[in-house]
Amino acid sequence: MTGDGNDPRQPTTKGGTMFAHHRPAALLFLALLVLLAAGLAAAASPAAAAPTPGDTLWSQQFSMSSLGDAFQDVARGPGDVVYCVGITRATEEVSALVLVKYKADGTKLWARTYRSPMAAGAAGTEVEVDPWGDILVAGSIGLAPTSSVKGRDFVVLKYSPSGGRIWVRKYDGPANRDDFPTDLAVDSGGTTYVVGSSRGVGTGQDYALIAVGRGGGLRWTYRYAGTKFDYPNAVALDGQGNSYVTGSSRGAGGEIAAATMKVTHAGTLMWVKRLQYGAGITHGNDIAYKNVGGDRRVYICGGAIGGMSTNMNLLVARLSATTGAKVKDAEVDRSGGDDLGHALVVDSLGDAYAVGETFSPLHTESHALVARVNADASVPWTRELNLISPDNEAMFQCVALSAGNLYCGGYGVTAGSGPDWLVLSISTANGDRWISTSSGSAHQDDICRAIVAGADGVYAAGHITRTATGIDGLVKKYVP
Repeated sequence: MTGDGNDPRQPTTKGGTMFAHHRPAALLFLALLVLLAAGLAAAASPAAAAPTPGDTLWSQQFSMSSLGDAFQDVARGPGDVVYCVGITRATEEVSALVLVKYKADGTKLWARTYRSPMAAGAAGTEVEVDPWGDILVAGSIGLAPTSSVKGRDFVVLKYSPSGGRIWVRKYDGPANRDDFPTDLAVDSGGTTYVVGSSRGVGTGQDYALIAVGRGGGLRWTYRYAGTKFDYPNAVALDGQGNSYVTGSSRGAGGEIAAATMKVTHAGTLMWVKRLQYGAGITHGNDIAYKNVGGDRRVYICGGAIGGMSTNMNLLVARLSATTGAKVKDAEVDRSGGDDLGHALVVDSLGDAYAVGETFSPLHTESHALVARVNADASVPWTRELNLISPDNEAMFQCVALSAGNLYCGGYGVTAGSGPDWLVLSISTANGDRWISTSSGSAHQDDICRAIVAGADGVYAAGHITRTATGIDGLVKKYVP
């Protein structure tokens, strides 16, 4: 470095005076200049804006190859982490179940895949975290008909927080045909409950509920058969060792009922109720349990034909957890066409919030739908969302509730694009908060499939489509 008057290590002359013998003073003078310059720069640069509700804190795409990868569910774990489960390398021959762990700051900690050595193809559908921080995953192995005569089997896996696989449990129904899970729940003792559709002997597709102990042993199986078409969709636990299942079940006369059942911790059936309106069709798509001041309640949401109209109406029904008897119900007929609820959440007062879709009378449009159903079965508000008009298509398929705010996830078609990732937040009083949409570079299928929320953030998981790598798993964290 040459002596240019800016380096106090050099004995530089300025105006005929040597600074070499006054180095401490020169250093102090230069330090003051640096601090002054830094202060002026800070004053000139605007401060970074604080995050506001709805801002994306981070977004992570997951891809293992140019084949399809997608997340189906997300769960929070202790230590500010989240787990996403789904499918990777999505072709029937080589697809695998995938589980990915992320830190709350978006850092990917690890990814694990699973394929059975005895069957081609695997996929993960549900994930939960037990009280000890271990991760429970439900999915399927094998190929769905008609690609395979035998079909699929349940698979349940347990992983440690470090990603080590602890055990694997498989379930193949009595007919050794197609069996696939639809929901999972874990109780305070570490027992995992998996419900799904399973082929019976002479009974077609049945409800199958299996309980897997903390150590991986199959504790019991309970099966329910209507006629030949029984498809369970959801399971909920009550904290007392009982599980509740709902779905759609065809009766002997061809009618379809929302068959809901209660099974004890020992696997004994307590009751089964077939909720049906008129001679039409009733679906149970989601279920929740809530104890409100000692009143033990079961809520189901879905759809019903034969009540208020000849079209499908969004249904929220409340049952007694003790007897299964229907206590209250509400049907939502939003636009004169079909309306259907896909998921619900219940607050501490017993008010329910259902999300789904509503169709115009001629089915030329479908809008994403949210409905509030109070504990007395009144419907103070419904809300529908369309992103473009008139040929709109939108749907909500997941919902979370935190601090009096709803977070609804799904997709909506936008101009010049396919279905786009969609997350909407509104207050429980129906006040607008924020909306987020995302479109991959391919502008094709981009869908939010699962969502969890807390004070520190909202985590949404699904998939996005890019031109370079096709369908990729996607997880986002939003400011609540």
